[in-house]
Amino acid sequence: MSGKHKEPTIAFRPGAWARAVIEQRTALSGICKKDFITKSCLYSNIVVVGKKENIQRIVDSLQEMQIVMKEIAGQIQSGDFSLSDDSYKELKRDYLAFAVTVIDIMDGAAYLFEKIPPAGQKNWKAELECVLKLLSVNCASQFAGDLSRMREA
Repeated sequence: MSGKHKEPTIAFRPGAWARAVIEQRTALSGICKKDFITKSCLYSNIVVVGKKENIQRIVDSLQEMQIVMKEIAGQIQSGDFSLSDDSYKELKRDYLAFAVTVIDIMDGAAYLFEKIPPAGQKNWKAELECVLKLLSVNCASQFAGDLSRMREA
């Protein structure tokens, strides 16, 4: 259907200076603006304001993740784990995105804990993205096989 997009739009209005810098960087990057902004957001450092509310949001997300993972483990152990391929892909995408974000935040805040962020790992997210694309081709069939083996055990 024309005029319909699968994914929601992310929009923002940068100031004049920020827009000029974005335009210049996009032009020099050799890729289209959409891809440039996406890659810049995904592969750059995360800036987090250390307010109590932000820290609480991270803690709440980690606790929610822990609860869901315990529920999934219980369902797998009982043999009552029924998740469609689409639901599995969505769950995997959401939790990998969350895990990558937490790692980025911790690396960015390493100085607060008198630690040095890992060096030489600048492209680890790009490498992970490539691996995930390769794995997603056959992950559904592997997942089904893993589930049947777990149920047999």
